[in-house]
Amino acid sequence: MPTFADLGLSRPLLEALAHLGYERPTPIQEQAIPELLAGRDVIGQAQTGTGKTAAFGLPLLEFVEPADPEVQALVLTPTRELCIQVTQALRAYGERRGVEIVAIFGGAPIRDQAAYLRQGAQVVVGTVGRVMDMMSRHYLMLSDARYVVLDEADEMLDLGFLEDVETILSRCPSGRQTALFSATMPPEIRRLAETRMFDPITIKVRAETLTIDTVDQFYVEVGEREKAGALARVLKSERPDQAIIFVRTKIGADRLARALGDRGVRVKALHGDMTQGSRDGVMLAFKGGRERLLVATDIAARGLDISGVSHVVNYDLPNSPDVYVHRIGRTGRVGRSGRAISLITHKQRRELAAIERHANTRIGEWSSNGGPPERSDDQPRRPRHTKPHARDGAQGRRVKLMIGAGRAQGLEPADLIGAIVDHSHLDGEDVTGVRVLERFSFAEVPPAKADEVVRSVAGKRVRGTELKLEVAGR
Repeated sequence: MPTFADLGLSRPLLEALAHLGYERPTPIQEQAIPELLAGRDVIGQAQTGTGKTAAFGLPLLEFVEPADPEVQALVLTPTRELCIQVTQALRAYGERRGVEIVAIFGGAPIRDQAAYLRQGAQVVVGTVGRVMDMMSRHYLMLSDARYVVLDEADEMLDLGFLEDVETILSRCPSGRQTALFSATMPPEIRRLAETRMFDPITIKVRAETLTIDTVDQFYVEVGEREKAGALARVLKSERPDQAIIFVRTKIGADRLARALGDRGVRVKALHGDMTQGSRDGVMLAFKGGRERLLVATDIAARGLDISGVSHVVNYDLPNSPDVYVHRIGRTGRVGRSGRAISLITHKQRRELAAIERHANTRIGEWSSNGGPPERSDDQPRRPRHTKPHARDGAQGRRVKLMIGAGRAQGLEPADLIGAIVDHSHLDGEDVTGVRVLERFSFAEVPPAKADEVVRSVAGKRVRGTELKLEVAGR
């Protein structure tokens, strides 16, 4: 196996890596670092935990000139959590080169971040929204940013940031070197690479492989409004040593933690809206075995590599099969067996089948006593095989709504999804295509529900802002 020295890195970076205890490069590092050092544009398809930050960060730090105070490199991230994580890693790698690295992200004072930029920063790591804001205020100039990284590009797409990413790239030099890293490669990300990168080389690191021998996988089919009760019964029956329960949104994490608490189930939530101190406390308690159940978003759960996790529960089915594979790879570690249980609605059966094909595995129906989980008497009883209601979005028919508020009012996609779900008869899967721009936002809903959503959500307040809705194009 090659060493970091074999990859062509300079002595200051090799010394920093040795000091950090890094001995051998991971597969993504072994393949990407030489290509990036050679000046090639690189598309890296790799998940979190494969070492991709060092894969793009070490070549970036080689190219930066510490004596030049201008911004020479930009790393774009979809979330504040990842922005901070990447910044800390780059500072550790580049400590012996004297490179100044500044993080800019929402939720922190713009004035302070602008002051750091004025003092001189060769590398900026930023969230998409805050980078756009700093550019509009002329605090951030990218005319000398000849090395640009898009980290977790598929999450930028999911959060509706792709248009802003295009704007940011247009402000960077046309002759820049670009690295794009993404766990999955949706068509929109491929188009971005084709139009904004020069003859890129693609490096793909295989996702974690799963076998039935190490992780037993099951599903529970249940109505959307019955999921919390079903989860409580699954947990009571399974009695996990430790379990991570995955949800899609920060709002969803808090809601589920409260719902389980009301049913007498002790859990802790972990998501990006918590303070750093609170997140650290929860993670330490879970890693130390003092907390048994954790409700977490995918992004907040990064860095949780715990051999004692006996169960993974997908309360919300993930958006892609790759994320499913990554989630359930957190159990069944170190020769132990693990169990993964996914709660699905009837209309998610196709998504489950896609996951089975992708992971080359079979997901059986969960049973506590030889049948489907029993329902408590206070829950409505549904026939299990009734014909599902027609969903207009199944074949792509959607109506776009325009909301008269956006990033300037502090809104995030989860806020809009939550407002629509809370005040209408839609569930989370019915709301798609959510994009939050500077002063307005978009969301897509089934045509039959569009007028109802406009009537029921208009006038409601989110983060102190009264929402104004209309059907786009009318």
